[in-house]
Amino acid sequence: MADHITELRAKCLERGASGIHGISRTFRNMDVDHSNWLSLKEFRNGIKDFGLSFPESSVEELFSYIDKDGQHGILFNEFLEALRPSMSQTRYINGEMTEDQILRSFLDVFDQGVKDGTVTEEEFTNYYSGANIDTDEEFVKMMKTAWKI
Repeated sequence: MADHITELRAKCLERGASGIHGISRTFRNMDVDHSNWLSLKEFRNGIKDFGLSFPESSVEELFSYIDKDGQHGILFNEFLEALRPSMSQTRYINGEMTEDQILRSFLDVFDQGVKDGTVTEEEFTNYYSGANIDTDEEFVKMMKTAWKI
């Protein structure tokens, strides 16, 4: 299972989906009926569109693995949690990055244009405007999921 998640994550990264915005774009592309959740059929077709040739049983296992609530559909938060890159805390604990490097990496996600180390409200809003989130409650849930808070 981990190999398939890793392979799917790598395909997302290859297509430019390195953060929440990119993963949201990938989700929206797979969600052809615009229902804000992925059916098994949409997920299967999305996997094929990515050029991945998993056996049908593996696609079904991967779908079930990502569908944490067991409702036979993958919600955006479930998709995000499964596909987002591992968080930087591990790199800090392992000594690969300093606290300042992690902060800089975090800010660079939002900081557009001149990388001045500050994130304006406009930059923050622009980043999340395409994240396929309809309500404040969904935004809060997505932030808690994404940042493990």
